[in-house]
Amino acid sequence: MAEKIINYKALGSKIQVRRRQLGMSQSDAAEVLDLSTSFYSRLERGERVASLETLIKISNCFDLSLDFLLKESLTQNVSDSQKAELAQACTGKSPSQAERLIKWLKMLSENIDRL
Repeated sequence: MAEKIINYKALGSKIQVRRRQLGMSQSDAAEVLDLSTSFYSRLERGERVASLETLIKISNCFDLSLDFLLKESLTQNVSDSQKAELAQACTGKSPSQAERLIKWLKMLSENIDRL
């Protein structure tokens, strides 16, 4: 079974959009939320993980529901069976063929939303 993980870049993007809608700078938002400006900036870029307490503060200060913040920020991680299927695709292939498959998968992965 695939587990759900948080896409912190998507979450940070939602926070950033709302902050801008409210006409706040990052330092203004950080001050209101009682966070350092550098931490808040990294939070918006998806480089830092917010505690549940911080997410609740953001939700309250920016008038956003936690559901909205987390919706579409939760993504499913690849399940063990999917990983096995991907590994099976390389079984019986020469090293150069396996390398080409990996390159193709990376290219498809980077462009999956355009397909």
